[in-house]
Amino acid sequence: MRPRLRLVAILLLALVAASVMGNRGLLRLYEMRRARTALTREVGDLATANAALAEEVRALRTDPARIETIAREELGLVKPGELVYEFRATPRPPAPIEAR
Repeated sequence: MRPRLRLVAILLLALVAASVMGNRGLLRLYEMRRARTALTREVGDLATANAALAEEVRALRTDPARIETIAREELGLVKPGELVYEFRATPRPPAPIEAR
């Protein structure tokens, strides 16, 4: 191979390697696109969660029934004159051991 042709081949190989594996190469571009897709999906999920929380805040500010539900279920509050019945599960007796 002539020296000039060898030099051109080496330069082309270096250029291709740099375009694939360099800081702005094809591999980096592929990784960045995957990261952007994941972040876009995460932003969508967070927007959905944010909308649900905003609806919950709106309900807590305007809906007395929602406040009562939370007070009863999460805080265990009752209205005056109400009786609270607690049903506790009774432990089951151990199974008898069979003689062999």
